[in-house]
Amino acid sequence: MGGLEYRSAGAILAPWMKKLDERRERMDKDGKDGETLPSMQGGGAPIGEENTTRLIGRLTRKPLMVEVTGGHKKAVFTLTVTRSYRDKENRVIRQKAFVPVVAWRGLAAQVESLGKDSAVLVEGYLRTWSDPQGKNFRWEVAAEVLEVLERIESPSDLRAPKPKPKKEAAAA
Repeated sequence: MGGLEYRSAGAILAPWMKKLDERRERMDKDGKDGETLPSMQGGGAPIGEENTTRLIGRLTRKPLMVEVTGGHKKAVFTLTVTRSYRDKENRVIRQKAFVPVVAWRGLAAQVESLGKDSAVLVEGYLRTWSDPQGKNFRWEVAAEVLEVLERIESPSDLRAPKPKPKKEAAAA
């Protein structure tokens, strides 16, 4: 069969995971690592808190681009992420989750031209919002790192192919 090449997910994702780990190491060296809570009374190790998430998924549609005060870009999109496992009868069960994501500035520019089904890796933190009356509540992932794994152009960004130049008739 032609030039089809099958690789494991680990082999495909290894370069991006390495990049993410390198970024984390740089952040740690720059003193941007997370704080920990003070030790509990009576001693013991501090209890760490961490609000991070790493997702690999596909866009459900083209990102919504918004220009906010100051001319900064904001991209809002939803990722569909799938968790697979086997049940007692050894059948593969796939559970999909739809995760709202917001990306700002340069990260927003990265996803601006993406279309539905583009694959991305997002690392960020969970953020919540509720109205003053407490009747509306939302959560989203605020992206801090974003890697495009598979680019599927938005239909509006696709350009018509350039016409081929006409061959001139040879002089007789």
